[in-house]
Amino acid sequence: MSNNIREIYTKAIVAKGKKLSKNTYTLTLANCPNDILGCWITNHHFEAAIKNRIPKIVGTFDVHVWYSCHDEMDSIVEKHQITYIDDMQVTKKENREFEADDQVKGRCLEKPKCLSANHDQQIATIEIEKEMQIEISGETCIKVEVKNEAEVWDEFDDIEINPNFIK
Repeated sequence: MSNNIREIYTKAIVAKGKKLSKNTYTLTLANCPNDILGCWITNHHFEAAIKNRIPKIVGTFDVHVWYSCHDEMDSIVEKHQITYIDDMQVTKKENREFEADDQVKGRCLEKPKCLSANHDQQIATIEIEKEMQIEISGETCIKVEVKNEAEVWDEFDDIEINPNFIK
């Protein structure tokens, strides 16, 4: 590179990462189930943030557990809300600490889904899998080489234009 270098300050992605997580949650059911008939996840909401210089995704989702009981004729569906905090490991594009004005964006790559649901008396054990991604944008410096060569359109400056050419 020549010594005709310019520095441009701009916003760019300075770090990103993704995490596939499998978590086990225990839920206390209102009744003692005979069988768990199904389990599904709805209402997944999340937001990405940096807390104490650590990128995190904080979110909630509802777990619906469908089960049958010995002493009842019908099946029952119970809804439980789960709150989670995922610390995210990121790969940094440059060696710097995260700053307050950095922008953090989270994405859900794979929605939470139930892998297994078991029970022991009134305690249900649910295994849930999800995949999240985080991107951190911040101010960074780009260095570019500036060339001072004549360009083709610079030649148009010497052309005389007839203002009456459309008559």
